[in-house]
Amino acid sequence: MLKFGRLRKLRPLLGARKSNFSQKTNVETKIVELPVGKVKGKHQIGNTGHGFYSFEGIPYGKPPIGKLRFCLPQPAEPWTGKVLDCLKERAVPVQQEDREPDTVTTIGSEDCLYLNVFTKHFDSGKPLPVLVYIHGGGFKTGGATRTKYGPDYLMREDIVYAQFSYRLCVMGFLSMSNAKLGVPGNAGLHDTVLALRWIKQYISHFNGDPENITIMGTSAGAASVHFMMCLPEACGLFHRAIMMSGGMTCPWVHVPNTDTLSCRLANEKGYRGKMTEECVLEFLRSQPAEDLVQNKLFGSRELIFGHLYPFVPTLEHHDGSEGLLKRPFLQLMRDAWAKNVPLLLGGTSFEGLIMYPYSKLNNGHILNLLKEEPTLVLPYDLYRTLSVRELTERAAQLVRFHFGPRQIHTNNIVQLLDLFSYKLFWHGIHRIVLSRLAFAEAPTYLYRFDFDSSQHNLMRINLCGGDIRRGVCHADELGYIFPRELKFRNELNAPECLTINRLVGILTAFAKTGDPNCAETKPEEWKPVTKKTPFHAMNISYDLTFDRLFEEEGLQVWNKLYDNDKRLLYGG
Repeated sequence: MLKFGRLRKLRPLLGARKSNFSQKTNVETKIVELPVGKVKGKHQIGNTGHGFYSFEGIPYGKPPIGKLRFCLPQPAEPWTGKVLDCLKERAVPVQQEDREPDTVTTIGSEDCLYLNVFTKHFDSGKPLPVLVYIHGGGFKTGGATRTKYGPDYLMREDIVYAQFSYRLCVMGFLSMSNAKLGVPGNAGLHDTVLALRWIKQYISHFNGDPENITIMGTSAGAASVHFMMCLPEACGLFHRAIMMSGGMTCPWVHVPNTDTLSCRLANEKGYRGKMTEECVLEFLRSQPAEDLVQNKLFGSRELIFGHLYPFVPTLEHHDGSEGLLKRPFLQLMRDAWAKNVPLLLGGTSFEGLIMYPYSKLNNGHILNLLKEEPTLVLPYDLYRTLSVRELTERAAQLVRFHFGPRQIHTNNIVQLLDLFSYKLFWHGIHRIVLSRLAFAEAPTYLYRFDFDSSQHNLMRINLCGGDIRRGVCHADELGYIFPRELKFRNELNAPECLTINRLVGILTAFAKTGDPNCAETKPEEWKPVTKKTPFHAMNISYDLTFDRLFEEEGLQVWNKLYDNDKRLLYGG
């Protein structure tokens, strides 16, 4: 039985897409009193017919502007004695808008440290489980917005749902080696820690259970979840974790040569003074944020290695007490505090479709580069350490697996995207599984999202248009977790509604109990991975099947690149 109701009733209900995400005209407000001040929210009826309370635009940090630009966040000032109007969300962090790679526009605000809380009700017999979503976007785009990550589907269940914005791009990940400057880097991750502390401290006032918090993220959000599982500063702030299509082990999370980025950015923006960190920092603080987030410091070679954007989490180069990332990522994984935190993780069946716009740039320049220098198919950590003979031999293994006996050809777009599926996502996910099996005590559940809709897999549609009409792209599952504006039609069909129901059931069941098995997964039994079954996963398609990963053969090929060395693969 579907908790949304019968499919014949659900379908037209979901087909009525309203841009304001609410069907209620008379607003019923509610005031919640926090130790830091009062907040006013409102009751709404979402587009699935379920009611909930929303409190949007609650500050958790001081505006990171002026002298606070690039610095670690500070808690928001209390507003004791006042009622803060939290009836609508705040602007997303300043960013280059997520459009085609050759289109440049800027949106958002530098004043962005706000969060949103949605609660089903305040009159339950006991506090509700809390689900916190950390948005993705490559640490370059995104924000706490209902347009992409609204609560409507999730609010069928008795939970509290929270989301927050954190600083992006250079605003969130500029790093300076001089400890006296107070810019150690990773300010965006510090924002995340601060937001989670706020939620842990105050969520009980919204009927949330501070002892039952699950953090969930997609792509860069999943990597943030992974960082939080490893960083002592986040210890105890949550109790379960969901990582969707990302992690610390993905190459776009950790790029090389970050110590020169500040000078390169300043030079690109016209700076011609002394190349000292003090002078460069003063210059960057004088520039409009809208200009700084528009930068072109990386090219095709970086893209091939999966280094998509320059300003991402990085190891910190000084010994300041305020730093977060002081040890190599594999070591952080090995020593993670969250060994007793249940984890649900996985990816989509054709992650690499997200790279299709880049594969078309400059008449397929990436494929031409690979044809000229096949060793670029290798992971960067191997590319920079292996001998010439080893590079050639191991690259040949990957080329043979992904491109076949004909080697690389300029028409091999689909094969290139398949390579990116493993290189940018699936092998990183697999390395996390191996790390958990070696060091964690709590269960790890693996999934593969393979629901291929011709009209509702919105990420593929937006990125590939009519060129590629099938395949489940990176982040395609989000359209089945959060309501989206549909450009191409007004209704969801029965399988799409069923998929929404399944994902909401799986995610909220895991948030409540640490186990994704629920009414929507029956009769399949979803078992955690074991050392004997590291490739067993729930395949979520038109039907649910618990079986071996389709990607198992390819992941074994990628493991052999590292000689199956546990230390190299996952810090063993």
